[in-house]
Amino acid sequence: MLSKRDFFAIFLMMLTLFFIFQFSLVMKAHGNNFDVNEHVTEVELTASDVPVTESDKKVWFIGDIEGPVGDAVRQWCTYTRQELEVFSEIPAPTDKEVIEAIIFDPKTVDIKGKTSKLLKLAEMRSCMIFGDLPDAEYIDSDEDLKTLLGITKVVDPAVHVEGVQIFKGFLFGGETVYAANKKIPEESRFEDLDLDIAWYDTGLGTKTYIVGIMDEELVHPYDFPKMIWRSYYNGTFIYAVNGDYLQGMMGIGFLDAMLYDTKAYYIYPVVNANSIVFSDFPYLSAENSEKLKSIYSRNTETFQRDIAWPGIISMATRSEFSMTCFMSDRYDYTHDDEVSGDETRFYLQQMKELDAEAGRSLDYVGNISLADKSKLSRDYYAREGLNYQFRSLYLKEWKDELKQVLEEQETDIRTVVAGVRKNNQAISFCSENVTLQYATNKANEYSFKNDLLYKSLLTSLGYTNVLVDMNQVIWPQTEDDEWQNYFDHVFSYVTSYWSDRLIFDATTISESDARIRKMLSVKYDDEYSDENTIVLHSEGADENFFVLRLHDNEIAGISDNAEYTLIENDAYLLKVHPGDTVITLKESAKVYHYDGPFD
Repeated sequence: MLSKRDFFAIFLMMLTLFFIFQFSLVMKAHGNNFDVNEHVTEVELTASDVPVTESDKKVWFIGDIEGPVGDAVRQWCTYTRQELEVFSEIPAPTDKEVIEAIIFDPKTVDIKGKTSKLLKLAEMRSCMIFGDLPDAEYIDSDEDLKTLLGITKVVDPAVHVEGVQIFKGFLFGGETVYAANKKIPEESRFEDLDLDIAWYDTGLGTKTYIVGIMDEELVHPYDFPKMIWRSYYNGTFIYAVNGDYLQGMMGIGFLDAMLYDTKAYYIYPVVNANSIVFSDFPYLSAENSEKLKSIYSRNTETFQRDIAWPGIISMATRSEFSMTCFMSDRYDYTHDDEVSGDETRFYLQQMKELDAEAGRSLDYVGNISLADKSKLSRDYYAREGLNYQFRSLYLKEWKDELKQVLEEQETDIRTVVAGVRKNNQAISFCSENVTLQYATNKANEYSFKNDLLYKSLLTSLGYTNVLVDMNQVIWPQTEDDEWQNYFDHVFSYVTSYWSDRLIFDATTISESDARIRKMLSVKYDDEYSDENTIVLHSEGADENFFVLRLHDNEIAGISDNAEYTLIENDAYLLKVHPGDTVITLKESAKVYHYDGPFD
């Protein structure tokens, strides 16, 4: 039995603990300056600051520039500041210009019966890239074309391979094998690379970067079907792509890898930004509550707060990514009923504690215009009396009418994220003062091709933008859309596949916007002043990021206006301030020499 003295001591202790916890929560809320967007950086660079490419180095593209290979080439030339010239048929060679690369799209330009013209172009000693190949039967009938491509034999015009292997030193991320484990049937859903290809044998002097995997008991690995390789013809590097790899956003990284392979060193600007965005989250109105109650026994507000948000916090804490949430004030305008609910301040406070950023979603359904949606959204936040700087918007699909809305109503917006990419650049200016960032991957959709796209974009731009589509969860159409199933995939893929495995920075969307403006606006050129020194001259913002890739060399030192970080073997991330950056090199410690006598 407790004495009065012991009871009073216990009471005081409990009262003290209660006061401490309550006081800490009050102080935490008081110190949470949630009404300020600390991720906004005012970078005064606009579309007018993007330099017009007038390089003494050109790229020739022969094919339909509107096709998927042309899409990759156009983006690549924009980001690497190379002047692009497009031809609808094979041009005559020239010796008056420096042509860095000649790229063909045999699917959109006919090269059959024109091998003599290709051989003439090869005499220019410019890197030649075949973004795809003619059919195997034709290649087998043209001995000169086979010689140009380094093909000694067409083993089989159509063979099925079990997977794809990328050798290290080509794309960032090292050696990668894309093959489903036969013992785990569920992994078959990841297989979306083209595994039905032509099987070519290549001769001496060729170098292979990607092969199709077959049963090693039946085929020696040395004889696996080649998917991307390089041949050497009369002093010219010839690259052959046997598949659909050199297309769209995915093709940019492959082009950078090929050009790097031809040079003593290769340097190009990158964004250095990796983002994860949550579209239409949180819903600030109680929409579709009846459906959510039937699934979770909670309305929209309590489902988000009690179920979805704790899972998101757990994932963010584990992966240490920088998150941007595009809040939806209202989505459904198919009826006139007002929808209630307001969690704005709660989520802004929560995001502040996670160092996350808030944006606004302009997604909607109903018989209103985008301009109407924009006005209704702005009015909603104005009524809340918030001073938060919403500088980013989200739309599932880019709409041309958004340009007028940005000019007339959304004048404080700096960047737009679009969930579905049309035939546009991965990153660009969509108006004079607004950048456009497309989602590069969906968080719940891992596949081999999506992983390869992710790896390619890290190689080419040091940039990714992974989308978690919460509209799909709030308005579920199938069981896969329900949170327990959807989030199971998202959590698994974000914490394993969609987390940058290199050293590029995690950023919110506004931080990505600032770096995109700098990257698109930088002017630069570089030269080998001697065999051990590279001089990079850059003009533009206060700082920019570049990737430097070397062959069997490493950085020995760099001038005071820059710093560097090793990405992986023979590749560095440079942080550079304007002016001349002098980079001194030394031979890599991994290069071995034999100094003894030869018998």
